[in-house]
Amino acid sequence: MVKNIEDYLGYRFNNPDLLKRALTHSSYAHEHNVKDNEVLEFLGDAVLELIVRDYLVKTYPYLTEGELSKLKAHLVTKSTLANVAKDIHLGEALLLSAGERKNQGRDNDSILGDALEAILAAIYLDGGLKKTYNVLLRLFSPLIERINPDFNKDYKSILQERVQATYKILPKYKILKTAGPDHDLTFEAGLFINNRLFGKGTGKSRKEAERAAAKHALEKI
Repeated sequence: MVKNIEDYLGYRFNNPDLLKRALTHSSYAHEHNVKDNEVLEFLGDAVLELIVRDYLVKTYPYLTEGELSKLKAHLVTKSTLANVAKDIHLGEALLLSAGERKNQGRDNDSILGDALEAILAAIYLDGGLKKTYNVLLRLFSPLIERINPDFNKDYKSILQERVQATYKILPKYKILKTAGPDHDLTFEAGLFINNRLFGKGTGKSRKEAERAAAKHALEKI
């Protein structure tokens, strides 16, 4: 079962004892006089926060601090962590006491979320931050789209909503110049708010250039 978890994670432990400890619930530890995963969970919570924050800032440079915080809050809840844990069948590998197994501990969101954080800490201690980053992104990237469909909007739609909320007007796009032969033109668009240039972008069509200009503007607003 441990090997299966490594397969789901896409990571092989140099020190398998770290993985075993990450899978050890306190109920099992008390019965067998071994260390539980609570300290690893404590470290894993911090590792998770760091990686998720770094990923969101790099992936969505146009979002405000408040929007990033809202998205981050969705990704680090126990229920979200538990869903990821269920996707990799983590519950089947947990070391639980007989009583906890009878209480459906393998499906308990809190136990699963804690164990996933412990596993992230174990990977961090075993292989370093970069490998932990890669594992976490493989597990979490699809989840971001599922829980936040609004972030899949076109850059122009996101920009328009933000400009209307802030300035109470609509942004305007202008083609600043074109380059190349008629059959292979490249457009450069400008995005203006209150007649002030906020962003520029290029593309092989007007729409593509406008989207690029909107993306550029979002990084400033």
